[in-house]
Amino acid sequence: MQHELTNLPSLTALRTFEAAARHCSFKQAAGELCVTQAAVSRQIRQLEERLGVNLFLRSHRRVDLTEQGRQLFHTVNRSLVDIATTAREIQSDSSLNHLNLYATSSFSRLWLVPRLSQLRRAHPEIHLHLISVEESPAMADKFDAGITLGLEDNAGYQSDFLFSEKVFPVCTPAFIEANPAACTLEGLMQQPLLELDAKFWNAKWWSAVDWPFWLDQQGLGAKAVTAEMSFSHFPMLLDAVLQDVGVGLGWCHLVQNLLDEGQLIRPVRESYSAPSRKHYFVCRNDLVDKPEIKLLRRWLLEQTAIFRTEELI
Repeated sequence: MQHELTNLPSLTALRTFEAAARHCSFKQAAGELCVTQAAVSRQIRQLEERLGVNLFLRSHRRVDLTEQGRQLFHTVNRSLVDIATTAREIQSDSSLNHLNLYATSSFSRLWLVPRLSQLRRAHPEIHLHLISVEESPAMADKFDAGITLGLEDNAGYQSDFLFSEKVFPVCTPAFIEANPAACTLEGLMQQPLLELDAKFWNAKWWSAVDWPFWLDQQGLGAKAVTAEMSFSHFPMLLDAVLQDVGVGLGWCHLVQNLLDEGQLIRPVRESYSAPSRKHYFVCRNDLVDKPEIKLLRRWLLEQTAIFRTEELI
């Protein structure tokens, strides 16, 4: 019995036919396939001669499928979609060509980006696609991997605890030199205070960590303070602090680099630790054993170990 594939028309002609049938246009098919319109016409004509039927009804401005053309289009289109889907799944299974990592814009810009050169030197095989989002990634969005604040109950993901938040005032050395009174809590309240605005916190599921809240955690009770400026995003607030505009509340993991470099200092020793505000590295269960995921997970745990150690002190 003759094998059915021996009667298979040219795959190039079938691919060309599918594009022309989908667009009902030889011109648009040529544009999609990056060939000339004449090349499309030639492939269609050869396919029609091979099958012994007309596949298109040709008019001056457009082409329409014949009944035989519609029958062939449905089969070819479905087959090509199946092939493309299978190829994509195989590619995904064999390698994460680009590891999609979701993180908030603040974490991406202030924590991860300054460490990318270090990550690149340590693991050049990781090809990171960093996706910056305004909200902490939600597992319902079905991302590959991400850094989240809080952990949703989702059986489809594995999680690793990275650190809890620690918040304290920060300013520049120049600001302290000009305003030495800021080195005490009472003196701090007399300085230009910068904070995230209410709209930022209203969009979150956790309570605001603003100046009244932070000062209350230091035992100063209901003493009222009013921030001189507010900002919709933390990187903007930090830019203002670096320009000596005032004193801002800094999240340890986001400002540690600037503290280490001497661009920022802590005017007072007091801080607020929030053990309930935990950050996690999460990834899909089906990607846990991928080499890129394993390397990234280990690197993140190594880089954040200092913050976990501080929580034990």
